[in-house]
Amino acid sequence: MRANPTLAAFDGPSFSRLVEEFRAADRARLALARSEAAAAHAARLRIAEGPDMLREMAVLRGEVAKRSRHLPIRTLLSRAGPAVQAIKPVFMMSPLSVAAFLDPTAIGFDMLVIDEASQIEPVDALGAIARCRQIVVVGDDRQMPPTRFFARLTGDDDQEPADDETIAASDVESILSLCNARGFPAQMLRWHYRSRHESLIAVSNRAFYENRLLVIPSPHPRGTELGLSLVRVDGAFDTGGSGTNAVEAQAVAEAVLAHARAHPNDTLGVAAFSIRQRDAILDAVEALRRDNPDTEPFFAAHPHEPFFVKNLENVQGDERDVMFISVGYARGPDGRLAMRFGPLSADGGERRLNVLITRAKKRCVVFSGLTADDIDLARASGRGVAVLK
Repeated sequence: MRANPTLAAFDGPSFSRLVEEFRAADRARLALARSEAAAAHAARLRIAEGPDMLREMAVLRGEVAKRSRHLPIRTLLSRAGPAVQAIKPVFMMSPLSVAAFLDPTAIGFDMLVIDEASQIEPVDALGAIARCRQIVVVGDDRQMPPTRFFARLTGDDDQEPADDETIAASDVESILSLCNARGFPAQMLRWHYRSRHESLIAVSNRAFYENRLLVIPSPHPRGTELGLSLVRVDGAFDTGGSGTNAVEAQAVAEAVLAHARAHPNDTLGVAAFSIRQRDAILDAVEALRRDNPDTEPFFAAHPHEPFFVKNLENVQGDERDVMFISVGYARGPDGRLAMRFGPLSADGGERRLNVLITRAKKRCVVFSGLTADDIDLARASGRGVAVLK
């Protein structure tokens, strides 16, 4: 305090009261925003009851009164679209639903927000864009691209290059990439909101975001129930047989049940590097659940964020308090390590890994029999493998 006189004037209890007052005011402002939105919506409902929408409201009331033979949704929206939008101003739809249910000549929107835009191909987004006046495209081009399975199946992926220098929608992988290529105004959202401990985002922040993400430091030291940790598992990867690591799958399953008993209030997700390892973990978890019925309340306790076991291709969009990650790949029974890491070795594997390691809010536990020294980048291809190391 002698070296920093301002510390002597610091009043801890007064500062704590200030923090609590801010929290209370913040909660009150959120409640007020809900009330303001409800009031604005009520005004729109009065417009729906006005003389300009008598015909549309008559159609809606007629459909409400029916017991059967209702109009198809597309027909209903074409006949009573303005009234429906006055009552329900926000539509949340997939690109396929937009094409199926919204007649472009009968209904339009002031704004379209495309979420997870890195996973939506331009051909799927353009129909929705044609029905609106303004678009906001939200996504991360360092995460998963759209799957090209059906394009490869039908041969649409093998098109001749265009002669001119313009960028065609079919030349880019997602609507996010197309907007970037066309020079749309862009804004990076730098605050990382999910992780409660800086170690959970540190790898991705360094490897993918040039340390531009602003992460709030955690007051909790390492060794507590927060942050990133490693569990070494002495298992073998059955390369030529099942393609799984049975010992590691069992270790993950036992950790799942331990979590269910020790931290039942924290949501949990498990992700594996391969489909076969995912299935092995599922089988092990189900076997332990049958033998330990006392843990069942946990598996039914979180309807909004239920327990899951997924492979890394399907985990984008999910977030849980705690994530367990099963690497699976390890030395074989003969002690040799094949430098093959499934999707991570393929082109874009680093983006799959980025998705996988940014799902946890409080704690992320990696189960693996490997260390960084085991991974030889001279024998392994792909940036994803380098980031894993």
